[in-house]
Amino acid sequence: MVIGLDIDNVISAFDEKILQNILIEDKKKRNAGIINPKGRHITKGMFDWSEEEMHDFFADNMEMIAKDLRTRRDCKKYMDKLIEDGHTLVLISHRAYPDYKEPETTTLNWLDKRKINYHKFVLSKSPDKTQECIENKIDIMVDDRASQCKKMRTNGIECIMMLTKYNKKETDGMPFAKNWADLYKEISQWKK
Repeated sequence: MVIGLDIDNVISAFDEKILQNILIEDKKKRNAGIINPKGRHITKGMFDWSEEEMHDFFADNMEMIAKDLRTRRDCKKYMDKLIEDGHTLVLISHRAYPDYKEPETTTLNWLDKRKINYHKFVLSKSPDKTQECIENKIDIMVDDRASQCKKMRTNGIECIMMLTKYNKKETDGMPFAKNWADLYKEISQWKK
């Protein structure tokens, strides 16, 4: 099978690092901290930042933060197993200006530094990765954004949602994985 993998929150521990950095920046701004721990997402409702402040934070810091992301637990182990099992792994990520000045270089360097094995890397033109999935003949796409999974499924792309702290309530009956061990099991069952 050809498996598409998003990078942020699928391969990398994106939300964890973003939260750390927003907390640091918040101390510099007004030191209000998390005002709503049950906010929809780190960027929506947890802090008292305006949309413009959040946008500026990402534009000024995202590329630097992305260089230091850690991988999700057991990600490399299970990606290697998928390759050993004969699957093709295509990494599809939407990283774009203004958050990234050099999205391809930043991402490829990060993957190389962590010795992540894959067959192809594709920068998506938009958050909706449907077109890239079609062009790369993706059998199953793994993403963390429910809205994107729904769009891809509507367009005939099978999707597994990688759960995060912020999307647990958005599965809406679609297949999901809590971690890489679950994801590997889900993909193995799908193959049968």
